[in-house]
Amino acid sequence: MAETERKPESQRAEQEWSLYVEDGVVIAEFPEGMPTERSEFEKVNQRFETLASRPDVHAHLSWLKMDKALSKDVFEKAQEAAKMGLEYDITKWVMVSDGIKNMALRSKISDISGVETNTANTFSEGMEWAQR
Repeated sequence: MAETERKPESQRAEQEWSLYVEDGVVIAEFPEGMPTERSEFEKVNQRFETLASRPDVHAHLSWLKMDKALSKDVFEKAQEAAKMGLEYDITKWVMVSDGIKNMALRSKISDISGVETNTANTFSEGMEWAQR
């Protein structure tokens, strides 16, 4: 279920995703065990569109907290969101994930026409880039 304000990790269910805006950046947090059914991604997209339409939003950060290898579906849905952001003049997108997943991300997200993409190992590193 989506929420508008950031809550400490200890207050969130393990499978709960979250979308919110912080300092002009739409932040999408995707935890381990998040449902990957089409209906769940539709909810995420609806929430994204609501937040992306705000005039103060200029970038998008996807924070992938999954420990397991990322599936092809996750990459495809993330790229769809980046393309959707163009409709709202969001031309910067960073995916945050640590370790080996970050290297895999880098090779998969670089070719989105009209979107400047990047990857980061930490949330703060990703936010710093998104806010430039």
